[in-house]
Amino acid sequence: MLKIAIVGYGNLGKSLDAQAEKFGAQTVAVYSRRKIAHPLYRPMKEIGKTRDFDVALIALGSFSDVDQYAERLAPLDTVDSFDTHAKIAQYKALLNQIKKDSLAIISTGWDPGLLSLARAVFGMGAASCVTLWGEGVSQGHSNAIRSLPGVIDAVQFTVPKANALQLVGEGVTDGKKLHDRICYVACVDSDKENVALQIKSMPNYFEGYDTFVNFVSPREVRELKQRTHHRGQVVCRGEGFETNCTVEMDNNADYTAKIMLTYANALPLLKKDGYRGALDVLDIPLRYLAPNSVL
Repeated sequence: MLKIAIVGYGNLGKSLDAQAEKFGAQTVAVYSRRKIAHPLYRPMKEIGKTRDFDVALIALGSFSDVDQYAERLAPLDTVDSFDTHAKIAQYKALLNQIKKDSLAIISTGWDPGLLSLARAVFGMGAASCVTLWGEGVSQGHSNAIRSLPGVIDAVQFTVPKANALQLVGEGVTDGKKLHDRICYVACVDSDKENVALQIKSMPNYFEGYDTFVNFVSPREVRELKQRTHHRGQVVCRGEGFETNCTVEMDNNADYTAKIMLTYANALPLLKKDGYRGALDVLDIPLRYLAPNSVL
């Protein structure tokens, strides 16, 4: 049985823990910066001191946490769902420099991840390939808002514009023109103006999007967080054809956890076959993930 450690215990970490057994994996450690009431809890500062697991599944935020812990996690074999699209190449290059004897499988969520594969496959021969996200809660964007000084809690929803598909048909491919970013933020009253400005100007997250910041109470944020569904759609068009790949999920974190655990199960065989450094989903032959019966 694959032995895993979970690094971070927010929504994704909890989903990984809950889903592990279904994927033939056993959780042997849960690392967290907070002291949590979990029988397998270990302080984050102890990462690397004990190697009683096969794979560490990284459930930290992509905004700053993953980079912060990259060096300490370098000796470990890891799987993550790093989802800042604009920084994936930079993140991969960093890991390739520091992971000489270990293996990292990166950006294995549903997007980036599964929809990355869809763009690669269905984009063959296409003149354009456009991705639409939502409506749904964005874990990464919500985490980015929560990292800002003065913010007590926050949640962000990505919503395609009502005429998004029409715009795609008219040749619009810029995702910033196809989506709205709806933010619900609880913060200190005196910080509201500054927080709104920081959110709307945040590069790689909100800058350039139609972003709407709504200030609400912490209780309202907690209630909004119960909306866990999400959706993704890749539309590729070329001369004489169109492809449309859609992913819908009831729970964003649960689905991401299932994908990460699938890649975690593939990691030992990949390593046995000589893979080292950092791999994204486009680097990994699908045979490592899919049984013969899918053909």
